[in-house]
Amino acid sequence: MSDSSAGGFKAGRFSNLDAADEASEYVKYLEGAGARLRLLSRARYSLLNLRPGDQVLDVGCGLGDDARELAAMVAPGGRVIAIDASAAMVAQARRRSAGLEMAVEFAVGDAHELQFAAASFAACWSERVLQHLADPGRAIAQMARVTRPGGRVVVFEPDHSTLVIDAADRATTAAVVRSLAESIRSSWVGRALFGLFKASGLEEVRIIPTPILSHSWTDTNALLRLDAALKAAVERGTLTAPAAAQWLADVEQRHAAGFFFGCLLCFAAVGRKP
Repeated sequence: MSDSSAGGFKAGRFSNLDAADEASEYVKYLEGAGARLRLLSRARYSLLNLRPGDQVLDVGCGLGDDARELAAMVAPGGRVIAIDASAAMVAQARRRSAGLEMAVEFAVGDAHELQFAAASFAACWSERVLQHLADPGRAIAQMARVTRPGGRVVVFEPDHSTLVIDAADRATTAAVVRSLAESIRSSWVGRALFGLFKASGLEEVRIIPTPILSHSWTDTNALLRLDAALKAAVERGTLTAPAAAQWLADVEQRHAAGFFFGCLLCFAAVGRKP
């Protein structure tokens, strides 16, 4: 395993992207992850129960892909307000939306303290954002607050400790999964969504499990950056460099032979504001 394999990428930096040394690397990551998960995202839009004329809040908009698609769903007369804690991401979203005739507005904002009046939106949407927050429960409560009665809150989050990978060395596999989870601020939020939605006062709460299966080490690594997790485990001393190198060689060989298998469990949560 070479030092260049993971670059300077650290999943934990999504909690403060504007402080990252190379924001462009994170933009590239989001582009790849978004492309891989786009069909799954679109399949969840129906949970929002949107109608033309609705106003929607996208919390943690990233590059703005969801915001633009949701804006098309609430046209004519509707609007999407999309916020992100990163000024760099908001600038990217604005640039990618320039010249498009759609009602979408991007702004820097904190999910923990939404600067909107109560009952401002027909629905709130957030995807793969809560995992990077210090207090996901507060963010959900804020989304519930700004949603109007009868409106819906929909979020989607992975649970990184559920990652399974078929590899010969079980101990090293467990160490890699643990290293991945430890690199993400709220990596267990997926399993906590039901309780957090109920605590926020939302009703008719449903949790929809979504296993993301992979038969490609290349795709799995691109989505989860396990090379970075492997490197971090070696740096912390929880794995030896030879064990890490042997594990990486094993999964790469399985990929080359067509035997690779990995699965990450994610959860969509939907709740109605009473």
